[in-house]
Amino acid sequence: MLLVLPLLLLFVVASGQSRKDLEEKREALDKQIRTTTALIDQARKEQRVTQEQVHLLQSQIAARQQLIRTMDGELRQVDQRIREDEETITALENDLKALKEEYARMVHFAYRNRSSYDRLSYLFAASDFQQAYKRGRYLSQIAEQRTRQVALIGETREAIEARMTGLVEQRAEKSKLLTDQVQENKKLDSDRKGQENALNGLKREEGRLKETQRKQESQRNDLDKAIRKAIEAELAKPKGSAGATATSKGGKLELTLTPEARELNADFEKNKGKLPWPVEKGVITSRYGKQNHPVLKGIVIENNGIDITTEKGAAVRALFRGEVSSVIVLPGAGKAVIVSHGAYRTVYSNLREVSVAKGQKVDTKQVLGTVITDDSNGSVAHVEVWRITADGLVNVDPALWIFRE
Repeated sequence: MLLVLPLLLLFVVASGQSRKDLEEKREALDKQIRTTTALIDQARKEQRVTQEQVHLLQSQIAARQQLIRTMDGELRQVDQRIREDEETITALENDLKALKEEYARMVHFAYRNRSSYDRLSYLFAASDFQQAYKRGRYLSQIAEQRTRQVALIGETREAIEARMTGLVEQRAEKSKLLTDQVQENKKLDSDRKGQENALNGLKREEGRLKETQRKQESQRNDLDKAIRKAIEAELAKPKGSAGATATSKGGKLELTLTPEARELNADFEKNKGKLPWPVEKGVITSRYGKQNHPVLKGIVIENNGIDITTEKGAAVRALFRGEVSSVIVLPGAGKAVIVSHGAYRTVYSNLREVSVAKGQKVDTKQVLGTVITDDSNGSVAHVEVWRITADGLVNVDPALWIFRE
């Protein structure tokens, strides 16, 4: 009897963990959508329809879709908790009925043996002293059981009332979630219309877009060459810089790190997926690797890093502590900073101004410079992560290194 009560806490803990995860995910998505919306509104106020605005709308749509899916998960959790509450209430009501029936039998027995004479007769009717003692213990146990039964009936009633209250709260939560989800679906439709309008606007400027694309591709190639040249020059020095030197043997690179650089390298690797964002507020609008151009058909963009659309004049910060190994000036494309972390290099480009110098030690989140803002792209910080391997220099996806909210 009352097997339900010991399991109640277990149900609450098990469902609570998943519920917390969903709520935290929804909060992070809400924050991302607010940031994206602010950046889109800023572009609209400046009456700019740019490729980055299309990227922002794509990011907004993806985040909104993920938010709606998260709400679906929350609704499933609420439905599950409602079912559990209803089943628990039914089980508790059955327990309460059984407890009352058992208590009625006890009261009936006590009524039949209510007089002292009846109790004494019951005791004296024993065949020996040992049996009389057992009968006395039995009568005492019955009295104690009645007291416990009254307490159990009270506890079960309280448990039912608590579950009923919880059921009301769960249904109210479900109703609010459904309302919020309807609103998000409406906003999603609005985002899609906004994206369609932006795309239509840009398609009318195909010539300008192609010219911008050629310019950006040329700048990406120039940046790639400059990064490789800077790192190779750094490693070729007899004493190296930032604690690293490299020699070539049999077509393979042999990297030598100072003890300090080895420790820095290990710390950098340990923090993969935990590094802070390079800007305080921003949205990834172009990811690592090959991707189709958002407007021009047949054009594939190959990105060695990630592009983060941010606020006008935003500060760009170091992902991790290290040493500035190079400051590069890219004609027509601003400046770039390379920070060394043992065998790794983080690169920050599309900077208007740089506030650090070569050889300078920098801390995590230290400002390196400010992002360029232009009419064609808005404010976009470009970040890359490179690694020195035996096969040479390779770039890796920065999104795998920064913290994902």
